[in-house]
Amino acid sequence: MDMTDEPASRRWPWLLAGLAAAVLAHLFVPATFVWVLCAIPHEMGHATVGCWLGRPSSPAISVAGHAWSHVGELRSWLPWAILVVLLAVAWHRRVRRVQAVALAVFAVGSPLLAFTDAAPVAIAIGGHLGELAFAAWCYHMFWTGGHTGAFQERLACAIAGALLQVANLKLCLGLMTSPSARAHYASNGSLGLKNDYLVIAEDLCRCRLQSVAVLMLVVALAALPAGLLAGWLRERAGDTG
Repeated sequence: MDMTDEPASRRWPWLLAGLAAAVLAHLFVPATFVWVLCAIPHEMGHATVGCWLGRPSSPAISVAGHAWSHVGELRSWLPWAILVVLLAVAWHRRVRRVQAVALAVFAVGSPLLAFTDAAPVAIAIGGHLGELAFAAWCYHMFWTGGHTGAFQERLACAIAGALLQVANLKLCLGLMTSPSARAHYASNGSLGLKNDYLVIAEDLCRCRLQSVAVLMLVVALAALPAGLLAGWLRERAGDTG
C-alpha cells in the first residue's frame, strides 16, 4: 500500500512517539544538540525576513555555540525589485491558485512593510518564526510521508518538528511565569547581544517581555495544526509527489 494512502489512525502513533521523544530530549539530552537544530532555521528566519524587507542579510553559526545574523541597511530599490519578481512568479504559477495568491501577498508585503517601523519588529521576530515554520514543514512531511513514505521518515519528521515546537513553548512559558527564566534569558544572548524577545519588548515595542511571550506562545501552539492541515490539504489536492 502506498504510504500516502495510509489511514490517519496508523499515522498518529508516530506523531505521539515524536512528541514523546522531543520532551525526553529536552529533559535529558545536552542542550547543545537542541540548540544546533533550532539555530539553523532561527538564523535563516532572520536572514530571510531581512532580505524580503530589502535589507541584505546573512546568517552565521559558530561551533563555539553562538549564532547571529548580519542585517544590512535598507536598499530602497530592493523591495520594489522583490515586488516585481514575486508578482511575475505568481503570474507564472497562476494555475495553482493557492501558491499564486501566497506569492502575491508576499510580493505586496515587501514594500508595504519595508519602509515602516514594523520592519525591525518583523526581522527580530523572524528567527523564532523561522523555527516554527520549519517545525510546521516537518509536521507536513510527517503527514504526507515525505519523500519515501517510510515510517522512519515520518518518525524523524515528527521528532524534528516536535523538538523545535517544544523548545519554543518551553521558552515562552518560562518567560511568562518564571523570574529566573527571564533573568537567564537576559544574560545568555550570543556574543553579548540581546535576545530577540528582549529587543522586541524593550527596544522596539516598549512592552513587557511577558506580553511578547504570550503572543509567541499562541503562534508556537499553531505550528502543529498548521503543518498537519497543510499536509492534509496537499493530499486532498492529490499533490503527493
